[in-house]
Amino acid sequence: MNALMNQVQLIGRLGADAEIKTTSQGARVSNFRIATNERLKMNNGQWRELTQWHSCVVWGELTKIVERFGHKGNLFMISGALQYHEYTDSQGIKRNVAEIKVSQILVLDSSRSGIPSEVEEQEEIV
Repeated sequence: MNALMNQVQLIGRLGADAEIKTTSQGARVSNFRIATNERLKMNNGQWRELTQWHSCVVWGELTKIVERFGHKGNLFMISGALQYHEYTDSQGIKRNVAEIKVSQILVLDSSRSGIPSEVEEQEEIV
């Protein structure tokens, strides 16, 4: 049985408007970060909220959804695969990046972007 898989699902809010670019080969790509929150009970009995930030990359047709709804504060549910890559920054230092290559987006709430409520339907592109 081969049950190895790389799958990530997150629900979170965008921390800033998504960046959308076109590569030199003409491919559309979007980058954004979403925040997820978790409440943790500390040893002293008090609760603490922990926010994690996740970098996401979207290619191709899915960028249309990000272009329309990828605004700060909007709530997305994303599915994809965790991927890693390395690059050299402007100072010549090698950097490692972990990001989610998004394959599905579900817009759960777009009210923070000022889009009228009748547009706030759930949209999914596979």
